[in-house]
Amino acid sequence: MTEIRITKKISQEMNHDCDKIHIDTYTLQEVILPAARKRELRKAISIIVKGRNFRAVAQPLFVRVGKTPVRFLRIAPDERSVEGILLEEPEENSYVDVILGDEDHARHPKVFKRAMVKRIK
Repeated sequence: MTEIRITKKISQEMNHDCDKIHIDTYTLQEVILPAARKRELRKAISIIVKGRNFRAVAQPLFVRVGKTPVRFLRIAPDERSVEGILLEEPEENSYVDVILGDEDHARHPKVFKRAMVKRIK
């Protein structure tokens, strides 16, 4: 019979943030959305946020650039990136925030600038 390991609660002094969300970088690229029934082609911004611990759990994961929400979120299987679409252009000098329900919230220190978006020519 194998030995059963009994887990113990980790004290606050030893607590670390290895399981929290971390944002390393993000990239922005202008894209053209396909036409819908009553809408024509339109431009939007694709965003890819890279880091770690972007978990798909019961708590919903939200990404915002300032007040603008990122739509159509997709978490990579390795939990190291999240990508989605910004339907409106965010305000200048906004921060990129990743929020996991009421469990965790991370913010990238570099603010959004319109010049960061790789535009379609």
